[in-house]
Amino acid sequence: MGNAVRYTNDEEKQMQIVNNTFLKIIANLDKFKAGTAYFSWAKQIVHREIIDDFRKSKRYNELFLLVEGYNDEHFTEEEIQNDYLEEELQSMLDKLPPATKMVFNLYAIDDYTYQDIMEELDISYETVKWHLKEARKKLRAEISLREFNQKVSG
Repeated sequence: MGNAVRYTNDEEKQMQIVNNTFLKIIANLDKFKAGTAYFSWAKQIVHREIIDDFRKSKRYNELFLLVEGYNDEHFTEEEIQNDYLEEELQSMLDKLPPATKMVFNLYAIDDYTYQDIMEELDISYETVKWHLKEARKKLRAEISLREFNQKVSG
């Protein structure tokens, strides 16, 4: 459920993802290899279900338009690790557009590579880079706003 919450704000969709994932796990238990880490196997099924659900969305094609003018910038560990409580971080991530949130979660939280994201979402390298840049820009703005509000109120 935690993974579904990171990718969508809609509680009904979260439950649908969880239910579909459990059904797929049960249906594919015969494919689980003894000696394999069960939770890693199950988490991979969760991620694939989230991605499949995202692909089904009507807005999928509209969200992944190639955008010109990106910079070759990467996230630093300092940007990813910060002092905000998990709830505050989730609140900031929820403000990102769905496609940007998806790409950012896959890259920064789930440790997918650019190549993995490109293959999973069927998008170009430049589009992955653009979404990561946008996520960083919007998250920085949100962090700055919160810090400013704390200084003003405190």
